[in-house]
Amino acid sequence: MTTPHRSLSRELEGLWARWRLRRCQRIGAAPTVLGRVWIHGDGQVQLGDRVVLDGRLAPIELHAMAADSLIVLGDDVAVEGGASLEALQSIRVGPGARLGAFCKVMDNQHHPLRGNRHERPPSVPLVIEAGVTVGSRAILLPGTQLQKGCSVAPGTVISRRIPAGVTVGGAPARVLRREVAG
Repeated sequence: MTTPHRSLSRELEGLWARWRLRRCQRIGAAPTVLGRVWIHGDGQVQLGDRVVLDGRLAPIELHAMAADSLIVLGDDVAVEGGASLEALQSIRVGPGARLGAFCKVMDNQHHPLRGNRHERPPSVPLVIEAGVTVGSRAILLPGTQLQKGCSVAPGTVISRRIPAGVTVGGAPARVLRREVAG
């Protein structure tokens, strides 16, 4: 049985979370915001239901840079402290995905390695599918596609498609373990 005090407390926590996420274009039901979350840029940030942003360890950054930039966090996504998502085009995180502490997710390199370093290279959308777990301090570069249920070890650097159900680690990423069907 819920007491009126507990019910009021939950309601106030929900209102406080929504106020802290006021820069988002869409906020699903029951968001949880702990610690500091920095949402900025001219683009859109959309959050699904029951998203948890746990910035108690360090601030979480959601940066949709350009007017047509898009960051989408699906239902039941959890993002730990110090994580940074920077989109010039789009970053999509599927339902149930987990992003570890201090991981870096970006869809643009921000400058080329050769030639005119003042020109920005084209952005490549980044997709993290349902049920993916990304370890702490992992770096997901432009063009990364993490398919359903894969795991990324802490400190891994990825810039390509990772098949479903595998565990990857290292810099550059290599398959450490495959899920055995059966």
